[in-house]
Amino acid sequence: MSENQHLIRLGDAIERYGLSRTTFDKAHNEGHIRKRKLARAAFVDTCEIEAWINGETNSA
Repeated sequence: MSENQHLIRLGDAIERYGLSRTTFDKAHNEGHIRKRKLARAAFVDTCEIEAWINGETNSA
C-alpha cells in the first residue's frame, strides 16, 4: 500500500476533522503528525491524524 494513499490537503483535513490550522501546526511541532509539501500545498496523513486524535502517538 502506498504511503501517499492516505494523504489529504491540510485544508481538507481542517474541514474533515473540525480542527483549526493552529491545532494542526501544534501537533506537527510536537511531532504527532507530519506535513508533506508538494509545490505550495501541504498534505497530512489521515492515519497519523486519527492516531493522534485517539491518543496513539508519542511526541517527538
